[in-house]
Amino acid sequence: MFIKIIDCTEKSDKNIEDIINFLINYFDSLNIKNERIKFKEFKIVKCTQCRCCTLIKSDSPTKCVIKDDMNDLLDKIEEGTAFVIIADRNDLFNRNKLFEKVESRLIAYHYWPYSQAHSTPRKTVLDKTSILINYNTTKYFMNHSFYMARMYMEEASISIGAKVLDWQAIIPTNDLIKDYAKRLKEMADKLVNNSK
Repeated sequence: MFIKIIDCTEKSDKNIEDIINFLINYFDSLNIKNERIKFKEFKIVKCTQCRCCTLIKSDSPTKCVIKDDMNDLLDKIEEGTAFVIIADRNDLFNRNKLFEKVESRLIAYHYWPYSQAHSTPRKTVLDKTSILINYNTTKYFMNHSFYMARMYMEEASISIGAKVLDWQAIIPTNDLIKDYAKRLKEMADKLVNNSK
């Protein structure tokens, strides 16, 4: 098993670091190989929608023609057998821009010839697993930002061939790890027990 902690967070925040470190330490205590992938450390531009990567039929993502770090990121994602996907949401009406940019490039995981009206996922069997964590600092508004964040994260997980096992929105508290430790451990155990 190789767990990739996909850090899609846009802003630096102590609480986010605490969540990720808690999970890394827990996986380490179980002797489970894990690696954090920080999207912020990759130079990635927004998709130009040229669709070159979608025209080749394959079970694996096709390399992008844009010469940035996306192909390296795809290689790192492909190494994983299970994923923790963590993203933040800091604005009620606008998405996490970093996550949005990378998600647009996950089109490489879709087959979409010009003769087809819609794309189809390359990974038709979800043989990997994921848990999703949304660190959300927006105020409640009929749960809109929570629902939308979950929807986008689930789409990204399915694109990379990972079945979503669990999801949790986390809001800032005075002692976040104390308040969420039981839940984080429960999610981590679910990922470990249902992954190859």
